[in-house]
Amino acid sequence: MQCLKIVFTVLLLLQVFTAKGQTQTIDLSGVWRFQTDVMDFRRGSLSPRYNHELQETITLPGITDDYKIGYKVPYKYIDRLTRKYEYMGPAWYQRDIEIPKEWKGKRIFMYFERTHWLSSIYVDTKEVSKIDYISIPHNHDLTDFVTPGKTHRFTVCIDNRYQYNTHKWNHAHTEFTQINWNGILGEIKLVAIDPVYIDDLQVYPDIADNSIKVKMQVNNYTKKEVTGTATFNINGENYTINKEVAINGNDSVISIEDVIQLGKNIKLWDEFNPNIYKITCQLNTSTDKAKYQHEKSADFGMREVKQGKNHVLINNRPVHLRGNVENAVFPKTGYAPVEDAEWERIMLLMKDYGLNHLRFHSWCPPKAAFRMADKHGIYFEVEMPMWGKDAEPDEARYNFFRREMRAILKEYGNHPSFVLYCNGNEITGNFDFIEELTAAGRELDSRHLFSGSTARTRVKSDQYYVSQQTNKGPVKVYEGMPNTDWDRNKESDVDVPVISHESGQRCVYPDFREIEKYANSPVEARNFEVFRDMLKANGMGDQAYDFFKASGALTIVEYKAVIEALLRSSKSAGFQLLSINDFPGQGYAPVGILDPFWDSKGLVTPEKFREFCAPTVALLRYEKSSYFNDEIFTGNAEIYNFSNSGIKNAKIKWSLTDSNGKTLKKGNLKTQTIGNDDVFPVGEFTFDLKRITSPQQLTVHLSVNDNIKNSWNIWVYPKNETLMTSTDDVLYTTVYDDKAKQQLAQGKNVVLLPAPNKVKGRKSVFHNHFWNPIMFAWPPMTIGCLIHNDQPVFNDFVTSYHTDWQWWDILNNAKVIEMQNSPQELRPFIQVIDAYDNNQKLGIGFEAKVNGGNLLVLAVDTKKDMENRPATRQLLESIDKYVKSDKFNPQVKVEESFIQSFLMK
Repeated sequence: MQCLKIVFTVLLLLQVFTAKGQTQTIDLSGVWRFQTDVMDFRRGSLSPRYNHELQETITLPGITDDYKIGYKVPYKYIDRLTRKYEYMGPAWYQRDIEIPKEWKGKRIFMYFERTHWLSSIYVDTKEVSKIDYISIPHNHDLTDFVTPGKTHRFTVCIDNRYQYNTHKWNHAHTEFTQINWNGILGEIKLVAIDPVYIDDLQVYPDIADNSIKVKMQVNNYTKKEVTGTATFNINGENYTINKEVAINGNDSVISIEDVIQLGKNIKLWDEFNPNIYKITCQLNTSTDKAKYQHEKSADFGMREVKQGKNHVLINNRPVHLRGNVENAVFPKTGYAPVEDAEWERIMLLMKDYGLNHLRFHSWCPPKAAFRMADKHGIYFEVEMPMWGKDAEPDEARYNFFRREMRAILKEYGNHPSFVLYCNGNEITGNFDFIEELTAAGRELDSRHLFSGSTARTRVKSDQYYVSQQTNKGPVKVYEGMPNTDWDRNKESDVDVPVISHESGQRCVYPDFREIEKYANSPVEARNFEVFRDMLKANGMGDQAYDFFKASGALTIVEYKAVIEALLRSSKSAGFQLLSINDFPGQGYAPVGILDPFWDSKGLVTPEKFREFCAPTVALLRYEKSSYFNDEIFTGNAEIYNFSNSGIKNAKIKWSLTDSNGKTLKKGNLKTQTIGNDDVFPVGEFTFDLKRITSPQQLTVHLSVNDNIKNSWNIWVYPKNETLMTSTDDVLYTTVYDDKAKQQLAQGKNVVLLPAPNKVKGRKSVFHNHFWNPIMFAWPPMTIGCLIHNDQPVFNDFVTSYHTDWQWWDILNNAKVIEMQNSPQELRPFIQVIDAYDNNQKLGIGFEAKVNGGNLLVLAVDTKKDMENRPATRQLLESIDKYVKSDKFNPQVKVEESFIQSFLMK
């Protein structure tokens, strides 16, 4: 080990000191000695690690998982990704470092950009500093414990255990999203600065006055009076300005406050104009015997946020927040990235999908996320690692949260992207404490709006509210409906802006092709392996990708309906989707259009998504999606415009096309000027459907100036007056009785239409399961339907391979038959997709050979309100033509006992 110490010393001697205003740094990235401590000898006072020269090595920045340190996990976790090597406990990192003799008289710090959770530093054999922030860098002051010119042994303990009794699901430290990693990430360095230095630099824009108020704290360790100047330099694109301020004082902390006029050329910051400026303060001070220098910089934007009646106001203009929930899902690394590149990719993806807002659910991201949001104009809601019962009485935990909130505001408060602050997620307990935190935050920092908790009790100091519910009713939208003439205006119109909490959340069947993406990750999708093998064992392994595509297509239908409903809600402050990327914890929730790696699943293009999620969207209100051809379609057009400007002389067009793209009808609404920052009715149009003589899927299009486009599918059917008429060869029946058995025994055809309440099985619903079936195991635990649309039974019923709004009436008046005991080769033509942790064969309609005859079963109510069910009538018409043709010839034989197994007596 003596050779290793020599190597460390040589490496350090080769370090290049970086000087900025007499600040010097030593980069500490590279090889460190290392040791785990599963016995926690430190707490037991049993020869703790810092008393010894550690025997292993690790490279920092990095985490223990990178080096396969810990317990090699043999399990396949179902409710989350499986961490390959689990380690929770103290881990020790050690280096021998010579402190440069030139650092005499300076303040000396050891800086870690991102650690998890507690970091303690031992100089030689004495613990000299410990920090337990989870959201900000750790900056340890070692000045009083090191001697310039001397070599010290620095032993760092990183303890990733829970330091307080906090919720085990919060996303700052959990195995369910980012893993509970141990290590040090980002910048790792020793820093030496003069004893008079800038500890804090905060910028408060005043957009009315084109000025900023600068609040600065200077720490003075000389114990003498200091005098000098603080020279402020502000730089931006084609912009620079300077101002000098005199400084003097003999206190240990000197506060400086000054207003800097920026002039008429300064530009505002928002999502459309993300103008960033950098303020740099050069501090030059002296005492009677010495001179000191220090420099500190901060990024800022000319941005003010205020509470409006229904909206958050940015620079006095209402914004509508089209948001995503960021849950610290980073399976590639196991931790949130600290580099700009990955966060820039995420911000650009947000823009690609028409979003302008990102909520950090129970965690705060690193500085790189703020930098890239500043650059690309994304509005952040930041939270502490607080969830659930964390507000219940516990003074140690309370004090942690008090410190953490103040640290977040100090570290990230200058960033213009940091618009909203919330204490945490779905909090319960003592709301006097939540009010204390919220009121304190408002008092500390006016640059953000504050809220006590998402989706729970309101507090007095709330300036906005993220929830599923207000005192006026539900503001959530989890799923759509087969009509669009509804919104959440009344429910959203309360005393603060209301943001719809965790909207969407419709489950998609997993894409098992993702398994291979985890090859070089600290986690594996072993749960996917279990689900895949179960599906295969149940005889449907070949259908996995079809299930993924069909359920995914329905989720896109749902997201369009959900988002448009909230865009129609002009009094809503916005929404937060949960989420456009999959959530791999709490049961595994594949609800996204992107996978956990933020890669597209191939379900929808960004361009198509932006048709219904963008700063400007064409909207259409109509009463239903399925029509008889003697009806009239009425559409009321609206334009959601929260873009940067109004639309002058807007040419608004509508048209109706068939499935081949042929235009059947078209028209223009009144040319008009459309404002912005609101939702604007722009006119009504109608068309009759009498010329549609055959069943068709049609598309209604709406456009503004030919570049803002949106469309909606509707279905039109003839009346089909005569339904379910038996003949000598085809028997229609609702019961499987002797007559039906005799018909089959004669080699003839039977259509069995049992009443749903006479069928054993599951409830039938249109929607995919909410969130995920493992955490929320409520019936019917299904994820849409796979429609075998290439089969002749659908020759006269227009459908894709997935369900769309024409299936609403059919599915909500049906029963799901459990078909696991049928022959493996039998596949229902309306195949319901079971939850991926169960993978049973399910169906609503199937055909089979029974006792020598042909049987078609459809478990749909064919009696209730049939005069108002055009899609169901058309499905029955298509079935009728099929069973009365020579194409009706089922190939799979089933025993009569199977038919009887799902029918009630």
